[in-house]
Amino acid sequence: MTTRIRRGFKLIGLSLAIAALTACGGNDDPLPGDTSGDLVAKYIGSWESGCYEDSGASAHLRADFTKASPTGFTGEVVAYAYIGTSCSGPSVKNKKVFTNMVMSHDGTKVVGGVTADKFAGTADQGSAKVLLTVSGNILRIGDPDASKDAQGYPNAFYDKSMSRI
Repeated sequence: MTTRIRRGFKLIGLSLAIAALTACGGNDDPLPGDTSGDLVAKYIGSWESGCYEDSGASAHLRADFTKASPTGFTGEVVAYAYIGTSCSGPSVKNKKVFTNMVMSHDGTKVVGGVTADKFAGTADQGSAKVLLTVSGNILRIGDPDASKDAQGYPNAFYDKSMSRI
């Protein structure tokens, strides 16, 4: 093979590798919200938690929700872990906490004086009953470790919240 042909193949290989890496990079742009009057509209879009420190490391969550129907949504939740306590620099690990989520509205419930929406859902990681409520741009989530009511929904909110991106 001539040097010219080898260089051509190397350039083609490099171009394909760059294209593959670019395609796998994902899209960090937040999902648009929903301005309709549908029950799930206030939950649609992208949400991010604050930075949480634990044992010299830190992490934050991101949730992306897309409307599937006026009473249901789909999405995923990803946890990003960092070395150090400031959630800065590149994440050293990301874990898809919930993938292929499908959530369906199942009524409402008052918790701590706040009316929350009950959602029954499934994800690749299993099924769950979740409480959600939005106030302005803050999403509060029912604490999965709290005591449960007769239908299996939490009786308290998690002490952390997420903000709309």
